[in-house]
Amino acid sequence: MKKSSKIAIAFMIVTAFLLSGCSSDKSKDATAVVSSDVSSGIVISEKDDFFTPETIRNLEKYLEQGVTIRDGLKKSGIVTFAKDGSIHSISQVSLSPAFIWGLELNDKKLGKDKLDTILKENDEIGISIESADPKDMAKDIRYSVLKLNGGNLQPGISHTYILPYSENESVREMLLHTDIVKLSKDKRMIETVNGYVRKPEEKWAVKVNGKELGENGFDMKLTPRDEVEIKLERA
Repeated sequence: MKKSSKIAIAFMIVTAFLLSGCSSDKSKDATAVVSSDVSSGIVISEKDDFFTPETIRNLEKYLEQGVTIRDGLKKSGIVTFAKDGSIHSISQVSLSPAFIWGLELNDKKLGKDKLDTILKENDEIGISIESADPKDMAKDIRYSVLKLNGGNLQPGISHTYILPYSENESVREMLLHTDIVKLSKDKRMIETVNGYVRKPEEKWAVKVNGKELGENGFDMKLTPRDEVEIKLERA
C-alpha cells in the first residue's frame, strides 16, 4: 500500500473517532435537558380514572410554579367552581351532593380554603372522589356513574354525574332517583334528558359499561361504579 493511502485511512479513522465523541456529548446534553424539563413540572395523579391522559396534561399546563392552585384550575377552563369556593365539576364530571372532590398536595389533604396555596417546583396534586360526610371519609366510596352523551346531535347535553349507589338498584331505579332523566309513564322508555325531547329521527341508546341494553334492560341490577350511558343517536 502506498504511503499516501495509509495517511488517508489514518485521517478517516481519527475523524470518525472525533465525530463519534461530539455526537455522544450532544446526546448526553439533550438527555439532560429532557430530564430537567420533566422533573421541574407539576404532576397530577387521579385515583378514579374518569379523566383522559389529555385532560390531565392540559391541567398540568396551567398548574405552574408561582401560581395558586385555584388560579391554575380556573385558567384551564376544565374546572368550574361553586359559589362557596369548592370545586363543582372537572372536565364535565359533576358529583352528587353526597360527594366532594378531594384534593391533596404532596399527600396532604387540601380543604377548599387551601386552594390559594402557591405551587412550588415538583409539587404533586392528587384528585379523588370523597364522601361529603366526614364520618364516612375512611369508608370505601360506593357510587354509580350516569353519563349523558349528546354526540354530534346535541353536544350541549353531554355531561357525567356521580350518584350514590343503592344496594341492588336497577337501571330504572337509578334513573328514577335523579331529576336529570324523565321516564315514560310505564317507566320503560326515556322521555327527556335534561329537558331535551328527542326528535322522531333520533333515539336514546342506553348502555351499561359499554354494552347496549335490550328490551327489558332497565331491570338490570347494577353494582358499585357501573356506568350507565344514555346516548343520543340517529334512529
